[in-house]
Amino acid sequence: MDLPIIYGPGLKPNSPEAVESVKYETGAAEADARSVAGRHEEPWMNVLEKYEPGSPPAVDFALRHPVFGARIQGKIIDFGAGTCWVTSRLSSLPAVKEVVALDLSEVFFRTAGVRMIRHWKGDPSKIRFAVASFNQVPVEDGYFDCGFFVASLHHSTAPILSLLEARRVLKPGGLLVLVEIAISIRQIDAARTQALLETRTTNDTEMRYTKGEWKYMLEHARFKNIEFHVVDALTRNPAVLLVRKLLRKFDLERVIFTNLVVITAQT
Repeated sequence: MDLPIIYGPGLKPNSPEAVESVKYETGAAEADARSVAGRHEEPWMNVLEKYEPGSPPAVDFALRHPVFGARIQGKIIDFGAGTCWVTSRLSSLPAVKEVVALDLSEVFFRTAGVRMIRHWKGDPSKIRFAVASFNQVPVEDGYFDCGFFVASLHHSTAPILSLLEARRVLKPGGLLVLVEIAISIRQIDAARTQALLETRTTNDTEMRYTKGEWKYMLEHARFKNIEFHVVDALTRNPAVLLVRKLLRKFDLERVIFTNLVVITAQT
């Protein structure tokens, strides 16, 4: 599978993005993935199930949403596409004409990305790879109808700049969809301590934000019509789910509980 590829400006030497890209370019990330136990032959499926179990149901929630789901169409960019499972899922939709998968490593796209596109039965005729950072997307202004950040914006060292770049490449009235974790106010200090530890030990930038901070950053980047949709797929206990929903009615859930959220916004 020889998919077309476009290139952004080269990464600044010794920048966090350049350091992070090394393990994907050298195959070290593939070796790490193969050490993760699981039921799948494809190692990145085992990584997805272990470390991002909420992302697939959250993406499905977005695609099936009765209001904004129909707006996921036309030309789409998958920011921080990684293994390209989201790209694959989007490319299979009849209303989608093109998906650009953007991330740091061409080698990783050509190996793990291609395998996952096959695994997820994506439509390669609709897919292009873009090797670039979040902040320097190699397309013209207003190119895309819709953009996705799925568990990826929290890896940005400058999330407001990344959102401004997302706004630049989206058409007027374009839709932005984020799948992220909104850390509870009660847990944010502990979550950030853990994120700093992970960043220093893995060279992957890890940042953590509350619901209010996600909203603030989107507003700062001049997005409008910002909405938060809590995805309850990971809450198995019926009693806990009932408590969560009661607190949610009064906007108190975010104080106590960390949530998996689909955030939508418009340019």
